[in-house]
Amino acid sequence: MGFRFSRRIGILPGLSLNLSRSGVSLSAGVRGAHVTLGPRGTYTSVGLPGTGISYRQRIGGGRRLPQAPAMRELDLNATGNRANDELAQKLFQGGEQTVSLNTEEARRYLDDPRFRLMDPQTGRRLTRQQLEARIQAADTKEKVHQVQAALQSEADEYQHLINFWKPLPQIPSREDWVQAQENKPFEPQFSPPAEPDWVECQAQLLEELTGKHAAAGLGKLLPHFLAKQAAEKEFPTAWPEREAQLQNAHAQQVQQYEQRLAQESAAWDQQEADRVAWIRRLLAGDLEEVHHTVAEVLQGLRFPFKTNCDFFLKDPASVYLHLDLPQIEDVIPEAKKEVLKNGDTRERPRPREERNADYARLVMGQCLYLAAELFSYLPLAHLVQVAAYTQRPRMREADPIDTYVLDVPFEREGVRQFNPEEQHLVSFLTRQGDRFRVLPEDNSLAKIELPAWLTQADLEAVTK
Repeated sequence: MGFRFSRRIGILPGLSLNLSRSGVSLSAGVRGAHVTLGPRGTYTSVGLPGTGISYRQRIGGGRRLPQAPAMRELDLNATGNRANDELAQKLFQGGEQTVSLNTEEARRYLDDPRFRLMDPQTGRRLTRQQLEARIQAADTKEKVHQVQAALQSEADEYQHLINFWKPLPQIPSREDWVQAQENKPFEPQFSPPAEPDWVECQAQLLEELTGKHAAAGLGKLLPHFLAKQAAEKEFPTAWPEREAQLQNAHAQQVQQYEQRLAQESAAWDQQEADRVAWIRRLLAGDLEEVHHTVAEVLQGLRFPFKTNCDFFLKDPASVYLHLDLPQIEDVIPEAKKEVLKNGDTRERPRPREERNADYARLVMGQCLYLAAELFSYLPLAHLVQVAAYTQRPRMREADPIDTYVLDVPFEREGVRQFNPEEQHLVSFLTRQGDRFRVLPEDNSLAKIELPAWLTQADLEAVTK
């Protein structure tokens, strides 16, 4: 065949319509290369994407079908849908065209007697029923794809919720805390103003003077070189004034830079002094500072669910947390969706064992995350004891009852060495010497007795 120009835009993913005076065929392929199946045979095309240049060669014969007589130009606008006239004219003048068709356009061309839509598999004319069936199939396929993507996004969000505590915060060593007492130097995030480019400034002034003389009065009729000569003559007088303006502007910029530098440097020095003083108080075992730090850390945490936590201190080395866990109904869905063949969805109940296992992993991870977060801020803390409870319904009363399910003593070095991607969470908690029990019949966390370290006075204090 040789080189030619054409235009291709897909109708549906991987599907195009090739319209010509002799008929329409379907083609499929990738950007830059495709195979066309039509009533005249099988062709392969390779093109340069974005240029409109392609090379086409026939690679196989097709079943020869009787061709409709060529349309005369006088019949071009005498029949058919007027909305299709532009394409009909292109076909009449330029032969085969490759165009984009949406659903409405495909139906419109099908009803126009000037066009023929052919089935590439049978070589027969495409009926409305066949076209509607293909459109419906493509719409359903696209709907299924969109629903699957939405469900996958929901599944990813759910996994993010279950594993929100990963990765754990890094826990500095004693040596890290000692080194952190050194003041860090101030490093400004902005640069001093650059010295003016005097050569460029002179060139700019000369260009302004040339434009002024070229636009002044009858000077509009003068050649450009005469305006430039006048500008060069005026330049020695105008430059000193411009130079002084530029120097003053640069001096003001330098002054503003130095003021900002001094302000931010002083603020940094004060911030460093406060940080170093805070570290020294923590290293000295200041219980009031430890209490304040724990409160700040817990108040600053953001969880993807509602939760509450109280804490108690006996000494700088031990922190006791009283954790109100989220209820399973608030974080673990009772059903999961699946997509049907028609693109609709339906919900299937999740097995109770699966829901309980996910809930256990979530709340155990929450306890571990809290311990790691406190260890990362408290250099002298070696123990974070977490007593965790949730609300479960009573048998004969409407209000739920607080049910303790976890009592875990986390040790600093154990948490520091734990790798959640390589170690099993339940096994790790078991090695910590904690109290909890996962029921084998449904993976739920069994009720445990009130922790011995949590006194009645403690409970009364946190409820006030």
